[in-house]
Order: sequence, then C-alpha cells, then structure tokens
Amino acid sequence: MRKKICVFGGSKSGKNIENIKSAKHVGQIIAENNIDIIFGGGENGIMGSVSEIAIKYGSKTTGIIPNFLIEKDIQETKYSKKFNSNFIITENMHQRKKMMYEKSDAFLILPGGVGTLDECFEVLTWCQLNQIVNKKVGIINFNNFWDPLISLINHLIKEEYMGKHNLNYFEELRNTNSLKIFLKDI
Repeated sequence: MRKKICVFGGSKSGKNIENIKSAKHVGQIIAENNIDIIFGGGENGIMGSVSEIAIKYGSKTTGIIPNFLIEKDIQETKYSKKFNSNFIITENMHQRKKMMYEKSDAFLILPGGVGTLDECFEVLTWCQLNQIVNKKVGIINFNNFWDPLISLINHLIKEEYMGKHNLNYFEELRNTNSLKIFLKDI
C-alpha cells in the first residue's frame, strides 16, 4: 500500500514565483517516491501546483474540502482529474482536518497564509498532545519562506512557552535533498 502525505499550502500563488516552482518540484519529488497526496482539494496556488504535477508524475491525490469552499477553490474537478484523483466533501473545516490527519502518514507545510499556519500549528499541537504519533512533519523552507516561523518557534522556546523537545515534532527542509531523505522515512 502506498504511503500518503498531507500537503498544506496556500490557495494563492503568492508574489514570489520561486514558491510556485518549488511547489511543482515538491509534487514531482513526492510522485517519484511513490507517495500519494492528501490535500485541501483546491486547484489554485501552491496546493493546485503540487497536486497537478504530482498527478502528472504518477501520484494519486485526494482533495478534502468543506462544501462552503467548493465554489471558491474548485473549477475543474467536476470535469477532469487534473488536480484531484479523488474528491471528498465535508460539512466543515473540523471534519476536513480530522480526515486529513487520519488518512495521512506524514505532513508537509509549504508556503501559505493563515490557513496554512493554522494547519501547521494544529498538527504540531496534536503531536505535542500525542493525538498524532509516529507521523513526521516537514516544513518546506526553500527560499527561506518560513524563516520567521522558525524564529518564532525558537523565541517561544527561549521564553519558555514551549520546551525544546517541541523541535522534535518537525523537520525543517531547506532543499530538495533534505526533502528526499524525509520522504524515504515515512
């Protein structure tokens, strides 16, 4: 049975074109490692870029989206399998995230906004509370996008709001080689 990785990333492309290029490369690397993708189902931005390329290179993707986001984030799913090999509609965000966590063997955080941050911190919180165990979390920090996040986490540790052991719940992935190593161990 193929492993599944949950990919969190923006529904927008952002201003730095390098982030979209990196997202496409991440999708290709995931597929080349025979891993399927669980993601938010959106066809735009970082999410759409990862899923489209992953499918092109042989991965299956499962988009999980709450019904209120379909009109905003989905254009082609009813007509093609360009972005979503499988599609699951939930009633709300809580069901969506729970299903994503349960179906995934690991997690990747790509560039994104507050939704991506919410997903990142919820996964890390669930790890800390032993609600997610034995599932790796990788923060894709290509192009230094997440440097402020890593600094914030270190600040929280320095200020003793988190223990240093919280650094064990994720890996910072700064290049494609570190991503490939991360994917081999899930």
